[in-house]
Amino acid sequence: MLAMAKPPAMHFDCPHCGAAYKLVHLETDAIMPEEQLDCRACGGPLQGREGRFILKYFLVNRDR
Repeated sequence: MLAMAKPPAMHFDCPHCGAAYKLVHLETDAIMPEEQLDCRACGGPLQGREGRFILKYFLVNRDR
């Protein structure tokens, strides 16, 4: 089951290229595989989970 547990969206900049994202934390109690995500602008690795939270990235501006 997924439920919002943190602010709806936070600003996040890719640490590799600076692309701007909105970052959403979704709380889950489901066991899910660890999955690395890739930046849509540069392909650099982004964290897919943070403890019991799944991280969802929404690209806002790739020109940073």
